[in-house]
Parts: sequence; structure tokens; C-alpha cells
Amino acid sequence: MPRFGVNLQLKPTMDAWLSPSYKHDKLDNPSFQDLVDVFEDLWFQYVFKPVEALLAMPHGDIAAMSLLSSYFEAAESYRSGLSSKRRSKEFFVKAFSYVYRADQTGIEKATAVIYEHIRCGLAHEGMVSCMVHYTRFTPKAFLLTYRKKPDGLLDIDAGVVWIIVNPLRMYEGVQKHFAQYIAALRSEADSDLCDAFKATVERQWALVASELMIGMSEAEFQGGL
Repeated sequence: MPRFGVNLQLKPTMDAWLSPSYKHDKLDNPSFQDLVDVFEDLWFQYVFKPVEALLAMPHGDIAAMSLLSSYFEAAESYRSGLSSKRRSKEFFVKAFSYVYRADQTGIEKATAVIYEHIRCGLAHEGMVSCMVHYTRFTPKAFLLTYRKKPDGLLDIDAGVVWIIVNPLRMYEGVQKHFAQYIAALRSEADSDLCDAFKATVERQWALVASELMIGMSEAEFQGGL
């Protein structure tokens, strides 16, 4: 017998909601602050609130980490104003370093390992790799272990042995960065940051494209379900 017993009854609706808090008219000739409002609402309601719910339930850490892993690539896309297409690893590594303020020597190589065994494991196989362990009892979001050389120094070149993740700390780091990013956008003090953000949301939300609309009534639309 399948272990999935949830019966979801979703009533179809034609309400023109753009995000949980805003309808599509929010983006009719939007101001910059309108764009930030929608962006913040989308991430907070669709990603961070579900992450909090997952972290509060038994066995929800893997699903929470899967959602959180999407943040880094997106963060660099908004910061740079560029698409991450064919640049997924590059964008992840860059964003991870500034989200967690990790600027020590070798951080790019270490972050690339996190990208491969956590982000890609979750995205492509649905699970982290066997070298990843997760626990709530470490003070840092990520701990990486290495073998030691005969002189007792860490053998960085030999590669990472284990990756230990604290999903709760991972979320706290992402949430803190997001709050700081939103505050920076709302201040509009950094014009380059704001221009890059606007370029990305205009591309993602097709704000400068002509609208595509097929004329039909709500009854006709729902009749095809």
C-alpha cells in the first residue's frame, strides 16, 4: 500500500493574484518599490515560510535544504543582473561566499564541493550525497572536514572528506542576507545594485514584453480542467 494518504481538493480560481499579497495590477506601470514589494512577497511567502514549516516538522530538513539551495544562484543573478543559464556553479559559488561572509583562502574550492554534493544532489537526485551529514548541534551552517598531512596541517588538496550541515543555521544565514538585501534595495542608495535587480526582475517577469492573452471566459477555462 502506498504511504501517501493526503487527498488535496483544490478549487480552481481565476483571481489575478501575482503573489500572496498582490494582484497583477501591482505591476501596471510599477515603481521600483513596487518591484521590491512583489519580490519580497514572493520569496517570503513561497520559499521562506514553507522552509520554516519544514524545519518545524519531523524529517523536514532535507526538503528545507532543497528549497534553500535554490537561493544562492538566484541571489547572484539579482546582484549581477545577469542570467545564470550555463553558469549555475559559478553563480552558486559567488553567492555562497558573500551570503555566509566566507572569504578565507580556498573558499571557492570548498563551496564547489558544497554545490556538487548538496545543491546538485538535491536538484538532480532528490537527496544529498553520502558524504553529507546534517545535524542541529553544530554552531555553524557548514563544517567541512579534511584529512591531515604528516605534519598535522590540513591536506586541503586531498579534498573534502565530510560535509556537515546545520539546516537551521543554513536558513538563518540565508534569511539574514535576504533581509539585508531588501533593505539595501529599499534605500535605493546603491544604483548599481538597484539596476541589476531591476534588469533581472524585468527579464524574469517579462515586464517589457508584450502581453500574451487568449480570450476565454472563466467557465471555458475551467472546462478544460
